[in-house]
Amino acid sequence: MMSDARLGDLAKILVNYSTNVQDGEVVFIEAFDVPQQVSIAIMRTVREAGGIPIVEVKQNRILRELICSGDENALKLIEDYEVYRMKKAHAYIGIRGSHNINEMSDVAPKAIQLYKQHWQNPVLEIRVPNSKWVVLRWPTPSMAQQANMSTEAFENFYFAVCTLDYNRMKDAVVPLKTLM
Repeated sequence: MMSDARLGDLAKILVNYSTNVQDGEVVFIEAFDVPQQVSIAIMRTVREAGGIPIVEVKQNRILRELICSGDENALKLIEDYEVYRMKKAHAYIGIRGSHNINEMSDVAPKAIQLYKQHWQNPVLEIRVPNSKWVVLRWPTPSMAQQANMSTEAFENFYFAVCTLDYNRMKDAVVPLKTLM
């Protein structure tokens, strides 16, 4: 993938607006099935803001295999690791791509339940109330198909929406309670 200026614009929104990274803050960046340039752009922007980027690149097919094992002891070990790491972060930026939106469709419900119990939920219980966080999907051909759009048109739409000047928009918003 060639360098795309839109990646820098998106990284600035995620780092400077969505998570408002400050000097010395640890930022956990978790990238699922996205181009390397996405993680690199976010890392650079975190460093420019004075933050410390910690990056993990994940793949949904590997995650699926970990979950499919249904090995509760392994999931408990992963829980310990993921919870420890999340406790060290001031901010979390999650970028989630997917080569196949149905990758987890044939995973046994019991295995999914163990994953949620020993991995997903414990991490969310720390992340949501105790850190600044943002999670977004990465535009893929399968998302474009779902939107009945070409990949290029969907990517243009995605970046147009995700890189709006949200600070400017915030100033124009009237709180609902004042309208009543």
